[in-house]
Amino acid sequence: MPKIALDQRAVSHAKCPEGKRKETFFDRQTKGLCLEVRASGGRTFYLRYTNDRGRTRYLKLADARDVTLAQARKLCDRKRSELAMGVDPLEEKATKRAVPTFEAFVRDSHLPYVRARKRSWKTDVAIFRTHLIPFFGKQHLDEITTEDVMRLQQKGIEDGAAPGSVNRRIIMLRAMFNLVIHEWKLPGVSENPTAGIRLLPENNAKERYVTPDELRRLLDACMASSNPMLYHIVAFLLVTGARRNEVLHAKWHDFDLQRGDWRIPRSKSGQARHVPLNDGALRLLEQVRGKSGSEYVFGNPETGSYYRNIFSTWETARTRAGLPDVRLHDLRHTFASLLVNSGRNLYEVQKLLGHTQVKTTQRYAHLARETLVEASNAGTKAVAPALGLAPVHDIEPSHR
Repeated sequence: MPKIALDQRAVSHAKCPEGKRKETFFDRQTKGLCLEVRASGGRTFYLRYTNDRGRTRYLKLADARDVTLAQARKLCDRKRSELAMGVDPLEEKATKRAVPTFEAFVRDSHLPYVRARKRSWKTDVAIFRTHLIPFFGKQHLDEITTEDVMRLQQKGIEDGAAPGSVNRRIIMLRAMFNLVIHEWKLPGVSENPTAGIRLLPENNAKERYVTPDELRRLLDACMASSNPMLYHIVAFLLVTGARRNEVLHAKWHDFDLQRGDWRIPRSKSGQARHVPLNDGALRLLEQVRGKSGSEYVFGNPETGSYYRNIFSTWETARTRAGLPDVRLHDLRHTFASLLVNSGRNLYEVQKLLGHTQVKTTQRYAHLARETLVEASNAGTKAVAPALGLAPVHDIEPSHR
């Protein structure tokens, strides 16, 4: 390969020898700069260098038709400076090429990971396929910016989605990028584009507490249901505060009736948790023994398996009871409210409900305050006449 003193004329007139596909001319003035001349007439400036592993590499600088020789020399010097600082442009390019698109990564890596670890993986799949994949399309992971995430959030607002639904998309995206960066350490992705994005305020918490009178009507309707297990399921939800699927999937071998312990193998958090069984729960278990004829405590007597869906019979029962707005999950809220209103502290409620974070239990803090105010009013009632105050009326609990 010839080494010549390149000048602009040489760059314009250098030719590829006949019979060869290309010829490379090296510049005597600038270290590593070379001009590749091809038989087709094309001309390209390259930087030849040796990488840290002793391999000779050629880095394309520019087409000779787009830059002058002087500009090519400056480009060459700049890239050599980067190499001296430990930055290998070719390795960077290879890394960038290896970064998958959002769609490919979610399909091939993230969703399989979620399926193996989350009980609620179907929700993740639905949100990714319905909202996130269509929005980010063919963008590579390292191309997604904070501005893109803000546009995703704004689109959700403009489409009329509830704040909680929009936040769920951001939270899932944030969790995915955290995995990419901190656990999988995917080369080429170093920043989480959701960092700094504020979640929308949520004021749509639905907390329905069922009164004693409503409970009687509801349990009577469940007792008359065509589903022979509905009454037992609803009653057990009420006395344990457990989640619907925890009860529907409960097996006899999960219970230690002598110790009064129920081990839930996999809770919402993905971890096992233990629920102490109160007297009411133990009596209900005695009542239901043998009814399902299977390993499932509240199983379907006809199939021997667990109920995959009890909504139809539940809908009939709550409508018959005149309580169409009561959800199965409201029984869990009611259990918590009864605990708080009987003087139990939020730490105890947290443990009984299986909340991993105390902030989840904080939603019941207002009930504790009402109980204290009720107790305080009872004391004031006794001294009101002596103080010349108007009679203090009994305060009716608002969430009993």
